[in-house]
Amino acid sequence: MKYFRGKHLKNQKNHMPQNLSRITPPSEMLEESAKSSMAEKVLLILETISLSEFPLTLESISTITGLAKPTAFRLLNILVEQSFLERDPNGRRFQPSSKLRIMGINVLSVDSIRSQRVAVMKRLVEEIGETCNFNILDGNRVMYLDRVETNAPIRLHIDQGMRVPLHCTASGLLFLSKMSRQQVSRALGEEPFESYSVKSITTYAKLLPELDRIRLNGFAFEESAFLDGFIGIAVPVMNDRNKTYATITAHGPANRILEKSIDFYLAPLKRAAQDIQNTSSESNLNI
Repeated sequence: MKYFRGKHLKNQKNHMPQNLSRITPPSEMLEESAKSSMAEKVLLILETISLSEFPLTLESISTITGLAKPTAFRLLNILVEQSFLERDPNGRRFQPSSKLRIMGINVLSVDSIRSQRVAVMKRLVEEIGETCNFNILDGNRVMYLDRVETNAPIRLHIDQGMRVPLHCTASGLLFLSKMSRQQVSRALGEEPFESYSVKSITTYAKLLPELDRIRLNGFAFEESAFLDGFIGIAVPVMNDRNKTYATITAHGPANRILEKSIDFYLAPLKRAAQDIQNTSSESNLNI
């Protein structure tokens, strides 16, 4: 009987589908489970840090994620070693690295709504007659992520992906206006700030009142602070959490822009920002 049973099972094995012919040993199952658990913890840490408006301590990360401090510390060190995270200057807090930010920027550059965003910007440029940019905050700089140029003979050429200072550009000032005093200090460091023209703001005494005006007005205006003879006007683009994650900026020669009122540019800029926000929200709903 035992022989017959063995023979029967042997024959049965020969006819067993290939995908069922190997049973995963328990040790391998545990290993795969551990890998999955580790991946979930790493993603949880990255998500927590990416959603924070400022660098986080080990204690904060442990509390927010629910991970034990030794586990969080070990994974944070791995992420730092792999250049996905970096420590702030005092070494106690963790923040996204340039590598992680660039990954995010690359995702934004090829996402499904980029073509719609650029279409909105093209309509905006046709309406106001000046070059427009879609800008994001990249560490302590502003990055030009998308750009549509005017056909006007005199225009400023800036390469896509270029990074510019916070304290002397319209987009940079707008981003700074959304930060706390502590965050502003962390982003800019000690004064005097680098001067790019005679109109560059180089001290906190001049910067902070300007940020108050921007908060009150809801837009940023900069004339010749970064490049002499050029003006920038920036409005915020909000996400679903009502946070400014980008700006729409128009810029051009000062004499040409000043021929028209600021309202001439503001209304179209705000409509474009709202159209981009609506596009992003609809895309999220369809996921």
